[in-house]
Amino acid sequence: MANNSIKSNTCFWAEISEYKIQVPCYQRDYAQGRVDGGRIDNIRKVFVEELYRAIVDKKECHLGLVFGSYDEDNKTFIVVDGQQRLTTAFLLHWYLAWRENKLSEYKVLSTNFSWDTRSYSSHFVKLLFNINKTDNVNIIKDIKTNVNYFSIWEQDPTVKGMLTMLAEIESQYSQYGLYDRQLCQSLFSSDCKIKYDVLKLNKDSDEKTYLKMNSRGRSLTTYELFKSKFIDKHNPSFAKKFDEEWLNFILKLSKDKNGNFDDPDVFYMNFINEYTYCVLQLKDNENTESHKDFIMAKLKGNLADIPFISFEKYTDAFENIDDFEKRFTWIVENYDKLKITNERIGFPKSDFFLDEIIKSNNPNFSHRAKLFALFKYAELTDFKNLDETLYSHWNRVFRNLIANTDVDGSNIGNIYKAIEKIDNNNIYSYLSNNGELETFYRAQVEEEIAKVKQILNGTKRQDGKSWEEIIIDAEKYAFFNGAIRFLFQGENGDVNWDDFDIKWENEKKYFKEKLEPKQPKQLIMNDGYNNSILLKALISRFTTKNFEDVLYYSHRVFNNYSSTWRYYLLNDNIHKPVHEIMMGNISIVTLVPSPEEAENRLYQLSNTKLLDFVIENIPDSWIRDYHYHKAIFPSSTGIFLNADTRDNLLINTKEIKGYDNQVVPNTTFLYGSDINFTYNDQIFQWYRTDYVYLMVSINPDEYRCHDKSKTEETEKYFCFKVEDNMTPDAFIEKLNDLIRQAEEDKKAANNDGGSTDSGQSQQPQS
Repeated sequence: MANNSIKSNTCFWAEISEYKIQVPCYQRDYAQGRVDGGRIDNIRKVFVEELYRAIVDKKECHLGLVFGSYDEDNKTFIVVDGQQRLTTAFLLHWYLAWRENKLSEYKVLSTNFSWDTRSYSSHFVKLLFNINKTDNVNIIKDIKTNVNYFSIWEQDPTVKGMLTMLAEIESQYSQYGLYDRQLCQSLFSSDCKIKYDVLKLNKDSDEKTYLKMNSRGRSLTTYELFKSKFIDKHNPSFAKKFDEEWLNFILKLSKDKNGNFDDPDVFYMNFINEYTYCVLQLKDNENTESHKDFIMAKLKGNLADIPFISFEKYTDAFENIDDFEKRFTWIVENYDKLKITNERIGFPKSDFFLDEIIKSNNPNFSHRAKLFALFKYAELTDFKNLDETLYSHWNRVFRNLIANTDVDGSNIGNIYKAIEKIDNNNIYSYLSNNGELETFYRAQVEEEIAKVKQILNGTKRQDGKSWEEIIIDAEKYAFFNGAIRFLFQGENGDVNWDDFDIKWENEKKYFKEKLEPKQPKQLIMNDGYNNSILLKALISRFTTKNFEDVLYYSHRVFNNYSSTWRYYLLNDNIHKPVHEIMMGNISIVTLVPSPEEAENRLYQLSNTKLLDFVIENIPDSWIRDYHYHKAIFPSSTGIFLNADTRDNLLINTKEIKGYDNQVVPNTTFLYGSDINFTYNDQIFQWYRTDYVYLMVSINPDEYRCHDKSKTEETEKYFCFKVEDNMTPDAFIEKLNDLIRQAEEDKKAANNDGGSTDSGQSQQPQS
């Protein structure tokens, strides 16, 4: 586009007064009026706020760069990119002129703006200039009640979007009480504070340029506008950096394996937006949220000029322009060394956070925390060439802290503040001297301090390796991701490095070294340990308090997944059981049935075949209360742990049949919250509330009903509530009673013409 030029700081009224503004047929629908209940709604609200602020407060609002070609013969501007913002500007101009009864003064609005994507769109735009204003002004009602308005137009997404935007424009007009303000005077003026730039494309190149942009999935507005504004505002000398050394770096990252280049402008803006987010997040207090716009800007699929971020919003992040230059230049100069260091000590197959920041449209908050930690390290070293040893220490510590802290939008600001307080680029020295690290998970901070002190104490190992080498090997092993305190904690949770080597060898026996990244549900045990052996050995060493603290209502604890074993190994409530199995004591402690509930649960889980079945068939399970039972949940296939009466009666009463498919193999447990069985050729169900119902059929919700008008279960259905410790004889007698009552009920119904209903009914009360 060498022959193209930029028209700077024009405004909508100046343009439409001289040219017809045409949105051509090949454009997308108007999208700034889409309703999504979230991001787009918020962007629309913020955008309209910016526009009103420019009109009312005379505060400049720059809409960015608009692409298009000028047809001077027909005095027409054909929009290639920017139709969303221009359409919103048109709707605002129209609304205020209509509101102030000045449409006749600005006739060119009606003749010089056209949306030609569909006939409905163009008809709707024309209709706007024939809308009468009623006494009780309601723009949407006034439009829809017009005799020339057709409801079918709302099937057109552009018309629907325009209606939504007009509703927002009117809502804020009312919200801010602008009824008596003469806003057209400042809006319909060449001095209007709502400005934008126009990249004038070569004549007749509009459709070709549009197709090129969209085939590349490219949004051309943001970076080119930012660059021109940035250079003008801050320092013309930046032009060389943007176009030479920085560009060469970005191009290197954008080259794919086939030698093709992705759009470097997108990579540029990715880094600039992440930098801006980082700086504003650190500066913002609890009452401001300006940083959030720059997370929105990174969302993949930057279509239809969404999101809108005015250049002015970047201003606060670039108060100290030297910081930006130093940080970006330092990264450019040290990128290769940074990546090599990351690959050497990073977790297996982990993504390089700088690549994610620059190349990804949606990096996670862990990547952002690592970026800020990198900025802090560079600052503490006065932006000198990278000392790979010193940085590897820094990188390892923050790799571990970030991996073991839940980092998200709610705490990222506090994490930045915690890192900002560090005053020593030697992180080992900082931690060994009790330097503070707030916000990060406290147990992991204490672990890092303990490991640093062990590395620095000079103790020699018999195998000739350094403590740092061994610790790094352990941190990268399997699924531990830097959290290995169970290898150097004693049975009381105290730091004890004497047993480290024994535990380290056992760890490698128990757990596979190579795991697929980001797959938490893969089996992680080595052969010989991949069933219930290790889990039973651990649980059999629990106390009854451990049952409440660790198993009860703790989700997903009965499997051999990495997430489960991290939960156990790092749990502060079970130091002694973890210590013992890591020391190699994996025999199952013999427990006995107990009248004390928690003790009995531990016996059931560790000294029976119950856990073998659960690990195999219900791995995503946990213990919870369910209808007065302690249940291994979820309920559809779950197992009641305190249903001894039910399970004993059904399994040990020889006349009972039909429940075989719900027996946990090699145990006296049944699985399922509702158990169907047969007796005397009749179908029954032992329901989860310990009522036994006579059934119509095998279907789970067809209960034989006695009298639907009743509310009590035993009056409404043929059922009874099982008493604790009921004997088999008493149970059989109750079943016979139900059968007899049902037969008598059926006879009575036949005799009096069917006054009772013993057929299908709704499910009984839970």
